[in-house]
Amino acid sequence: MWPEVLPTFALARPSTVDEAVDLLSDDHVPYCGGTELLLAMRAGLLRPEALVDLKRVDGLGGVATAEGRVTIGAVSTHAEIATDTTIRGSLPLVAEVERGVGNARVRAQGSIGGNLCFAEPKSDVTTVLVALGASVSLRSPTGEREVTVEDFLAGAYWTVREPDELLVGVHVPVHRDRRGVYLRYQTMERPTANVALLAEPAGQVRLVVGAVGEVPVARSYQDLDDVDADDVARSVDPIPDLTGSIEYKRHITAVYVRRAVDRLRAVLGTKTQP
Repeated sequence: MWPEVLPTFALARPSTVDEAVDLLSDDHVPYCGGTELLLAMRAGLLRPEALVDLKRVDGLGGVATAEGRVTIGAVSTHAEIATDTTIRGSLPLVAEVERGVGNARVRAQGSIGGNLCFAEPKSDVTTVLVALGASVSLRSPTGEREVTVEDFLAGAYWTVREPDELLVGVHVPVHRDRRGVYLRYQTMERPTANVALLAEPAGQVRLVVGAVGEVPVARSYQDLDDVDADDVARSVDPIPDLTGSIEYKRHITAVYVRRAVDRLRAVLGTKTQP
């Protein structure tokens, strides 16, 4: 059983990104909504000396558009992203996924930056961001670097973020003629499997399967007809847990990839192949 109270920790409240970055270390970790971090601390899985509170830091929120992509501030909550007019107009699939994240409390408190940095394997958000070719900016005392979300996720609850780096923004390319669908199978708090499938204007297709393994698995095809659901199911590396065995998760993966293909055909106005 988890302890009733959190372990003792200090709280730092910087007001600028530079101040926040200077405070970060192995034992001084970023904190915003705390929807995942505080649960891990209560469970005794994390015991940082201090939390660096990002909620009062200027420049970490909001949504902006420039150079063909939308940038989402790291502390933007799921609820803010779901209702943002720029996101709904330019990235409707992101808005759709954010509307379904967790529950009302998680959507109101949880941030996109926290979701990515915690690297929860069953995240809805990471699957769609990998499909869209999104990237993140990481600021450290020595500069800033940009990493694709696919490369950022190194494993279950593990990213390539260094202890002195702060995730400051998420960049999502915008392609007006791109079409996509997102499906998930869920019987408990988090999905058993989720699938994002996108069709590019030139006809190429990008498929991402998440939640079944440690990180989302991405595959690209020249045409929607090339997607083989059984082959995709064989290629994922499921983690057996209370939501199902390895065999069951491969079965669910195949079912939901087929459904995603059918739904995308409907979106594109084409007929289902015999």
